Amino acid sequence: MEPRTAIPQILNSSKLFRYSEYRFTYRRRPTREVMVGDIGIGGSNPIRIQSMTTSDTLDTEATIRQVIDLVNVGCEIVRITAPSIKDAENLGAIREGLRKRGIKVPLVADIHFTPNAALKAAEYVEKIRINPGNYADKKKFAVIEYSENDYTRELERIEEAFKPLVLKCKERGVAMRIGTNHGSLSDRIMNRYGDTPLGMVESALEFVRICEHYDYHDIVLSMKSSNTQVMIAAYRLLAARMYELGMDYPFHLGVTEAGDGEDGRIKSALGIGTLLEEGIGDTIRVSLTEDSIHEIPAARAIADKFNRQNVIFDAEKAALEIRLKEPRDPFQYHRRWTQVVETAALNAGGVHHVRVALPLRSDIHDTMQVVNEIKQLSAHQTDNPFKAEMLYAPVRNYQDITAWKRMRETIEKDLLTVALMADCRHSTDMACAVLPFTDGVRWTPDKAWTADVYEAHVRKLIESIAGFEKKILQIHFSPTEIPSFVDRHVQSSSEKTGWMAIRVAQIAHEAGFSNLIISIQDSDFIASHRILIAQLNAAGFNTPMVLHFEHKANPLFDAASHIGSLLSDGIGDVIYLDCRAMASEETVRLAYNILQAARLRVSKTEYISCPSCGRTLFDLQEVTARIKSKTGHLKGVKIAIMGCIVNGPGEMADADFGYVGASAGKINLYIGKELVERNIDMADADQKLIDLIRREGRWIEPA
Repeated sequence: MEPRTAIPQILNSSKLFRYSEYRFTYRRRPTREVMVGDIGIGGSNPIRIQSMTTSDTLDTEATIRQVIDLVNVGCEIVRITAPSIKDAENLGAIREGLRKRGIKVPLVADIHFTPNAALKAAEYVEKIRINPGNYADKKKFAVIEYSENDYTRELERIEEAFKPLVLKCKERGVAMRIGTNHGSLSDRIMNRYGDTPLGMVESALEFVRICEHYDYHDIVLSMKSSNTQVMIAAYRLLAARMYELGMDYPFHLGVTEAGDGEDGRIKSALGIGTLLEEGIGDTIRVSLTEDSIHEIPAARAIADKFNRQNVIFDAEKAALEIRLKEPRDPFQYHRRWTQVVETAALNAGGVHHVRVALPLRSDIHDTMQVVNEIKQLSAHQTDNPFKAEMLYAPVRNYQDITAWKRMRETIEKDLLTVALMADCRHSTDMACAVLPFTDGVRWTPDKAWTADVYEAHVRKLIESIAGFEKKILQIHFSPTEIPSFVDRHVQSSSEKTGWMAIRVAQIAHEAGFSNLIISIQDSDFIASHRILIAQLNAAGFNTPMVLHFEHKANPLFDAASHIGSLLSDGIGDVIYLDCRAMASEETVRLAYNILQAARLRVSKTEYISCPSCGRTLFDLQEVTARIKSKTGHLKGVKIAIMGCIVNGPGEMADADFGYVGASAGKINLYIGKELVERNIDMADADQKLIDLIRREGRWIEPA
């Protein structure tokens, strides 16, 4: 068994970069199977879908009804809160009532603060969820210097409190989830590791080591946070530690306090989907501030791709890992440093915001219609924060160029600030001819070209664009349109796009041209971009990237997981969304919501709201909707709305202001994690929150 004292220096371990089976192709992380009743988690089992009841656990019939409703929509495991021994005892009545109705779904008891309730609950359920941050500790935000002896004594104290539950679960065949929450790390962990992903991981491992000491291994682990960057880093770091320590426990994935509506689904898809794409994760919960039954379709939408085995292993891409080194740090966000590209309307790359782009849908020959669309999408002369910043329209013939000329003349009269890009496909002549009327061109090489012809076209384009001030050349690659001459230079099909991109970058560098940007269109979205970035990095080029995403159906979940995954690793300077199943305005909003979920651009108020459970002290959905209606205009302000104190104070650290249930009919208000007003009557709490925001200088009157 490892020493009980953890090692803060593990981030220096040369082994630690391995956090998944492969970086450029999919293979699920191998884990042991943990049985929760008749349902297996991990191993060869599908990604399991679970949720949680929101009723008072002492309301037996209401809880039974909620469990049945969840089962009927496809929930495989149901969690029920047990905040007291009385609640834990009532799990027996709930279980019995379900069995009488023919329902055998595994039940999980959710435990915070009360080890005695956990011991009682283990008599009735198939799984216990404990939070290592509050199972044997009370959070006081105390600053304490622990010596090694002090720390060891603390671990011995925890073992004494935790051992009875471990032995009881082992005896009864009850599984356990050791679930760390970013918002409720113990003072001990906070003082040693800080409020970090590393602290989250080590918090869980302290409890895992105790379980292993007593030969108990029916363990599932989780690392939840409302911050997607923290959540992704923590799970990756946990997976790395599993490889390093030879452990194989399955993971439960979730973004806690994700919120409701589109925001909650995007945030969940970004965090959960990013990890599933890397083969990390064995069971998931999408935590929404909505009725629990709505969580199941969202979870299915994220997991089905993997459960249908639509993601396959690519041996060729796996082999690339031997020679291609990625510049990204999977455990800490760093944006890829890129060359700035300039247009008259905006700059992209470097330290500039990730830009939002999409195609125009109007016929460019109808000048007034297309100009009106541009005005609408660029939110011209409005305070709408969802502004398309780059818009693309085709150039197929010389008649199109005439239409572009009329469009540009009209736009300049109206002083529109948006970059207009001409999509010229393979036509270099068209690209050069339309340049006076655009902010740049997107151009795709023709697969019929020889090497000399390809390079001649690139040089002609660069020479033409260099004759103008602040115009972008975007080279767009597709694996289905790679010229055959590339085969002489690259054997691996996965590296062909990168070889062509590097050659373009070399030609541009030789010509002293820096306004170059690259995009690729590949069904293996995440891997293709990672490979390309690794190739460009190895060649010494920091060319900016457009993340080009096309989707024929409703794109919300795929766009959030695919684009969000790359953004979370600092990859991408522009996101281009072509989603024909959505209105263009909805597509723009989706792009900004993904950027906000990835914590890269703030375009509106951010809400951190929990999904409700039996502990919740008010109608969370109603209160959340009410507070949103009063504060939704406060761009950049983060407000946490928590039903109870379990994750409240810690999770407040990620919010500017907090509204937390204190007791029945009473609310506590926070600034960050500092409690500033307590026991406010519910009737007065909304206005008190507004007054607090106003006192802190963050309030603006709604328009």
